[in-house]
Amino acid sequence: MRNWTTKEAKVVLEWAREPADGRRHIEEIATQLSRSTRAVQEFLRRVLPEGQRPWAERPRWGADEIAALRCDAGTVSTRSAAAIKQYVKRHQYLAATVRLDEDSERTALSVTQVATDLGLSRASVYRLLKRGALRRFKGGVAETSFCDLLREHPEAIPYATLPRDQREWLVLNGYSDPSLPVKRPSVRGLLD
Repeated sequence: MRNWTTKEAKVVLEWAREPADGRRHIEEIATQLSRSTRAVQEFLRRVLPEGQRPWAERPRWGADEIAALRCDAGTVSTRSAAAIKQYVKRHQYLAATVRLDEDSERTALSVTQVATDLGLSRASVYRLLKRGALRRFKGGVAETSFCDLLREHPEAIPYATLPRDQREWLVLNGYSDPSLPVKRPSVRGLLD
C-alpha cells in the first residue's frame, strides 16, 4: 500500500468538496493520481467525517431501531430483512437475543431426519434426491421439496406400513389420505 503524499491528498479533498453537479467522476481522479478508485474511496472514508463524503451513504442504525430489533424478535419496519441479517451478523452479541425467522423454503432438513419422517432408508432418500423428487439445500433436503413430495409423489412413501401417529403427522404436512380423519392442532384455549 502506497502512502498518500500531501499533494495527492489535497487534489482528492478539493475534488470531494466540489459541488456534485460539477464534480468529475471518481475514476478520473483515480487515473490522474495513478491509484485505484477503491484506494481513493478508502482515503476519503478515513479522512472525511460521515455526511461530507462525495457519495450517498447508507443511513446508520439508530438507537430506536436497535431497541426495536431486540424487542420485536428480529423485525424493524424501516429496514429490509437483508439489512437486519447483516446487522445481526456484524454484531454477534445480538445473535443470541434475536432469532431471524427464515421462510420454510430456506430451511434444510437432514437426510436422516427425512428418512425417519417418511419411514424410508437413507439410501431411498438419496435415490429420491437423485431422481429429482427432493431438492438439496445447504447440505440437506429443502423443506419445501419435502412438502412437495408429500403432495405430488405419495407413491414414494410406504404410508400403509407406518404407525398411526406418523401417518397423522404426514397428513398434517400435506399427504393426501381422505380415509384418515385428522383434526388440525389449535392453540384455542391455550392463550386464555
